[in-house]
Amino acid sequence: MAAVSVQKTKGENSQMNQLQELLREMFQSNFYGSVEVKFEGGKVTIVKKTQSLKI
Repeated sequence: MAAVSVQKTKGENSQMNQLQELLREMFQSNFYGSVEVKFEGGKVTIVKKTQSLKI
């Protein structure tokens, strides 16, 4: 399990762009696992990415 940091910059749009990029990378790499996004006060505070391996 890995916690992914979301940069704290001005505007919620920046957080949305970062989440979209993270998801895009997972789609392109055939990611197998789960993603949990936690919010506080309407802002993303924690993104947990749990990867499973198929063997």
